[in-house]
Amino acid sequence: MSYLVTARKWRPTKFAEVVGQEHVTATLLNSLKLGRIAHAYIFAGPRGVGKTTVARILAKAINCLNPQNYEPCNECEMCLEISNGRSIDVLEIDGASNRGIDEVRDLRESVRYTPTKAKYKVYIIDEVHMLTKEAFNALLKTLEEPPPHILFIFATTEPHRVPPTILSRCQRFDFRRIEINKIIERLKLISQQDKIEIDDDSLFTIAKKANGSLRDALSIFDQVVSFCGEKIKFEDVSKALNIIDQEIFFKVTDLVKNKNIKAGFELVDEIVKLGYDFQEFLSGLSEHLRNFLVVKTTNSSELIEATEYYKNRYLNESKSFNEADILRMLKIVNEAEMTIKWSPQPRLKLEMVLTQLATLDSTVKIQELISKIEDLERRINSGNFNFPPKGGQSSDEVVNQQKEKTTSQQGIILEDPLYGYELKPIKPQTSQGQLKIDEQTALNLLRQKWDEIAKEAQQYNLNLASSLKLSYPIEIKEKRLNIGVAGEIYSDWIKKNIKFIHQKVKEICGVELEIKTSICDIEKFKEDVVNINPELKLKKLMDESPIVKSIIENLGAKPID
Repeated sequence: MSYLVTARKWRPTKFAEVVGQEHVTATLLNSLKLGRIAHAYIFAGPRGVGKTTVARILAKAINCLNPQNYEPCNECEMCLEISNGRSIDVLEIDGASNRGIDEVRDLRESVRYTPTKAKYKVYIIDEVHMLTKEAFNALLKTLEEPPPHILFIFATTEPHRVPPTILSRCQRFDFRRIEINKIIERLKLISQQDKIEIDDDSLFTIAKKANGSLRDALSIFDQVVSFCGEKIKFEDVSKALNIIDQEIFFKVTDLVKNKNIKAGFELVDEIVKLGYDFQEFLSGLSEHLRNFLVVKTTNSSELIEATEYYKNRYLNESKSFNEADILRMLKIVNEAEMTIKWSPQPRLKLEMVLTQLATLDSTVKIQELISKIEDLERRINSGNFNFPPKGGQSSDEVVNQQKEKTTSQQGIILEDPLYGYELKPIKPQTSQGQLKIDEQTALNLLRQKWDEIAKEAQQYNLNLASSLKLSYPIEIKEKRLNIGVAGEIYSDWIKKNIKFIHQKVKEICGVELEIKTSICDIEKFKEDVVNINPELKLKKLMDESPIVKSIIENLGAKPID
């Protein structure tokens, strides 16, 4: 076969031709100039970034008969033999298939002999981390004190698997993933030399799919040329590589903005028909959301890998989201990406993910709600009802309206102009140095908060938490709280943890109450209380029905007696 794949045809033959590893090639060139060649090197880094290529160039450079600025000439007998793999003095060994102690012993024997033609005998061991522990141990002594005519070059994608005793005897060079722009420049040069027309979007797509590996990029380039011919367009590249169109990811963020659940199901159907892998789609969606996050936090598109068109689009559309919303979406997508592979119904899983994203409430709304709740709790606890203006009203008008609603009873009923519902506050008063409260209001508040107290008690004492779930405040009379319990054992646990109950009651009511317990039918008592008290009845409805809770919270609905 006369055809040579692009990765071999355009393989660098000099240090200057190596792409993206200038920190390595510059150091090796300086070593040649200064005559400071080490006896062993280890080249570590991802696949396809030039480790073995640089090893061959170094082998040629130290053995070249006519070096040019310390670069190999690639024309002399030694350079040609090494380039063609015919040199008996430069040996390339596959560490994966020659990993045993016997192969290393043979290597140790051959090291004794001087080179036949070359100045140095070079051993290039690829994937050296695959050697066995025994093989590494057998290599140690030779590697530490090799003959002066020997050079070892080890290449590995997993340097952490190489024993420290080997690493310490080598000069280590870490090869980097190659930047997308440098891969694109290389592909442009090759396409121009081979007279192949290719657009910028196609070049970017190939370079990005290669994930920092120039060898992978050249292999993909060959595949695309075989599919498209000498005129390559982005649409054909997408078909050839089955790449998910970036527009699909923007459809996802559009349906999130518009809260369009129907569009989510239609999009999943489109993904299925196009034959895209669900896990690959979620991985791409994570990157898409990451781009939004980067643009939103930096106000710049320089840190994202995309064409100029999409960079500008990210800048414009990022205004529709805030950082907290994007982080929540990323969490949902990342969790789905990890689990969808093992899901018995991956399509349903993906549909549920898009539905969850489409129904995600804005963090701004949640923060506003939390702020309102915290403000309400502060005012209830302090008895301060100087509310902010509502609907353009002045503070004086609001206060006057509140006064008009004031009754002559001790339990004052006010309409909260900020939250739009009536509340019955605790109104502390002083009398002879003692704090008095509206006992019925305090009792109602305790009943509303009782389940929360039981939940908090789980971290304090599990037996107490169980007892509180089977108890209920019966009455407050003369600064004494009577707690009904379902049995004697629950009463004992409450009494043993009386300090916790005292603290929680004080936090809610603002006063210290004496606490006693009574045995009674808790469930029947709670049912009677709920039916009498409209606030507790409403709370029960909201707890039992998410639909009712949603209607009340989102639409501001109120129950009709």
